[in-house]
Amino acid sequence: MIQGDALVSRIKYRRQIGNFVGGKRKEIAKYEIIRQEHYKAERLDIALRNKYFGFDCLHYSVSEASGSLKIKILNKTEQAGTVRALTIDAEAKAGEDFEKCDQILTFRQGEKFQYIEVKIIDDDNWEPDEDFFVHLLHPETGENYPEEDTKTRVTIIDDDKPGQICF
Repeated sequence: MIQGDALVSRIKYRRQIGNFVGGKRKEIAKYEIIRQEHYKAERLDIALRNKYFGFDCLHYSVSEASGSLKIKILNKTEQAGTVRALTIDAEAKAGEDFEKCDQILTFRQGEKFQYIEVKIIDDDNWEPDEDFFVHLLHPETGENYPEEDTKTRVTIIDDDKPGQICF
C-alpha cells in the first residue's frame, strides 16, 4: 500500500500523463506571455520544401498578452530576391484578434533570413484558442507557393477565464 508523499507524487504523475495523452494543456495565467515554436520546417521531406524561401517554423503558439509574434522567414539560396508575406484569417480574425500583415520582404545578396512581426490583440473576453495563417506569395502575381514550408499556422492562446453560473 502506497502512503503519504509517494501517493501524492503518483497521483500528480497520472494526472499529467492523462492530460498529455488527452491533449489538455496547462492553464495559463492572465497576462502570462507565451511564445512557442512547435514544428520546425527542417523536419519536412526535402521534396516538400520551397527551394528559395520558406518559414523556419510551421506552427507557433502565442498568448494573447504577448503583444506580438516575430516570424522568421528564410532565404535559402542567400541570393537577392523578394517574397510577400500575408496573414490569412481562420478562426482568428484580423482586426479582432491580430493585426493584418501584408508585407513584401526584400532580401539582399547573402542575407539568410528576415522577420515579420504580427501584433496580437488582447481582449478581456473568453473565447477558445484560435488560429490564423501566414502565407508566402509570389511578390508580383500574388500566387501561393505550393510547397509545405511556405505557410505557417499561429495559434492564439486565450488567457481569459470563462464566466461562472452560480445558483
